[in-house]
Amino acid sequence: MNRLDRYIFRTVAGTMIMAVLGLLGLLTILTFLEQMQDVVNDYTIFHVFRFVLYSMPRMFYEVIPYSALIGCIAGLGLLAGSSELIVMRAAGMSTWAIAWSSLKPALLLVCAGALVGEFLLPDFERMARVDRVQAKMELVGITQTGGFWYRENNVYMHFDIVGQSGVLEGVTLYYFEDEQNLTRLLHANRGVYHEIDTNRNYWLLEKVIYTDLGGANVKTENLASYEWSTSLTPNLISAEIVVQPDKMSISGLKTKIEYMRAQGLNSNKFELGFWGKVFQPLATIGLVLVGISFIFGPLRDSAMGTRIVTGIIIGFAFRFFQNLLSPASLVFGFSPIIATLAPITVCFVVGYILFRRAH
Repeated sequence: MNRLDRYIFRTVAGTMIMAVLGLLGLLTILTFLEQMQDVVNDYTIFHVFRFVLYSMPRMFYEVIPYSALIGCIAGLGLLAGSSELIVMRAAGMSTWAIAWSSLKPALLLVCAGALVGEFLLPDFERMARVDRVQAKMELVGITQTGGFWYRENNVYMHFDIVGQSGVLEGVTLYYFEDEQNLTRLLHANRGVYHEIDTNRNYWLLEKVIYTDLGGANVKTENLASYEWSTSLTPNLISAEIVVQPDKMSISGLKTKIEYMRAQGLNSNKFELGFWGKVFQPLATIGLVLVGISFIFGPLRDSAMGTRIVTGIIIGFAFRFFQNLLSPASLVFGFSPIIATLAPITVCFVVGYILFRRAH
């Protein structure tokens, strides 16, 4: 049985690797063609190649669930087509044992995806987006036309340009009392982030014009520099501007959610990204379970092309369900956990029912 287990593992792992390479190659070509349409200003073909290269971790992470599904269907389909599955079952190997052997390469793929998503994807995605925006917009920062607005408690902020290394250009802070009356106004030409230690960090604002509107008379003061203490960090700003929630790391999303909750801001968008990354291994396993159940059920005697097309259709249906529920949770206000777990639960239920029938 150990030899059969290793044989199933090698077969399914091989088709999963081929599925990863195939889908990754397809996404690479499509991304390259899409970026070629946007070649303007300093955004040249060299930047296109670099953008595609930086996007490789993201594309790898995105194709993992569907590669596992298609690879599992193709691998077990090869065994079913040559009647090897029938021989294995006749030799006493149960369908559950075959399913477990097929799940093992998927688990390894999930682990590789988790490592890439946590440690490589956020930084590479940030580099890709920053490089693209800077080349296209001819800016020294990562902000587009109109600058960037942000809020922390009763302080509203506007930055003309956000740099990559903790530098802000054109900083304006609006201090409100009870979110109604403007009491103070501060404008600085430049702000540089300083992190002394874990307990002390601040933005050093340069060439500051400080205006006090709280009293009977308006008071204006010019300052050479001003220490602005805030929980806002360069990573939080760049993550907000450049990297979408589902491309951030789990730890980065956790920090972002805690910060937004502390400021009384709506963090649902980032919670969707957080739970989506946390539950992605379950999504992959659920899709693989569906694929296994189809091989033992409706696709037992089908051709390989039919099996692969079926896997692609299942993957598209799963993705469509995800894309439908995610914005719906933001609009209708139900829990992001429900929006994330609902498609995964459907996969497990459908896979289990079909598998039980085949068993």
